[in-house]
Amino acid sequence: MWSFLKPEPHRPLLSKEKIDPTYKRLRWQVFIGIFIGYAGYYLVRKNFSLAMPYLVDMGFDKGLLGVAISANAIAYGLSKFIMGGVSDRSSARKFLPLGLTLSALATLLLGTKVGVSSIVSMFILQFLIGWFQGMGWPPCGRVMTHWFSQNERGTKMSIWNCAHNVGGALVGPMAVYGAMWFGSWFYGVDSSKYFIIGTYIFPAAVALFVALLAYVLIRDTPQSCGLPTIEKWRNDYPKNYSEKSEQELTTKEIFFKYVLNNKILWYIAFANAFVYLVRYGVLDWAP
Repeated sequence: MWSFLKPEPHRPLLSKEKIDPTYKRLRWQVFIGIFIGYAGYYLVRKNFSLAMPYLVDMGFDKGLLGVAISANAIAYGLSKFIMGGVSDRSSARKFLPLGLTLSALATLLLGTKVGVSSIVSMFILQFLIGWFQGMGWPPCGRVMTHWFSQNERGTKMSIWNCAHNVGGALVGPMAVYGAMWFGSWFYGVDSSKYFIIGTYIFPAAVALFVALLAYVLIRDTPQSCGLPTIEKWRNDYPKNYSEKSEQELTTKEIFFKYVLNNKILWYIAFANAFVYLVRYGVLDWAP
């Protein structure tokens, strides 16, 4: 498994006349790839909150459904930390579509008899979805740092950060139209179950297509495409930059040298926890 995810090897440099046009084309391509890819993650992230009112009508307790959906947030937090370290040592081209594919398959399971059979099955599947969702952001960060230099990264990141809004905004309409278009195919005249198609099956099917599209568009690093580093190409070097900056780090180096002892990261994490209290209070409980 890990050999499958290994970063793609560096290729010999292209000829000088090919570097500029290839770089310009691939930068747009990988940006679109991670934008569409990350938007796809939000097609299969919070579907359960849309289904909860209908699950209550089926006889499930609201409080227990809240326990089930909490598994998503717990797993997502753990996964973003652990799988983020794995992503830093993996090919972004494979890692992002893999996480999206697994999220979509787990969402499909939620739409089966197993998925709606008990709170326990919902909790387990929500935990799996949360874990796989943690595989979405880290490869996007990897792509950003390799394909966009320091002085342009803030602007590009701010544009890319709209991806989750695009994906999240599509879930509601997809739930409605998915139920309208395909509900009767699966459940005939039993309209009480149409929501399963709209909230689970249809978005998951679209997410699988998005995962394939992301794999086609994304490239891991410029060096894997026969291009120089972004710093060299744009002549935009951060302070203390060296060739060692392009080496893949070990898990120990990532966590103990650059993450856990970084006070600024701890401050941001602490503040962000309170942002998420509000964010998921609205996303999970308001519906």
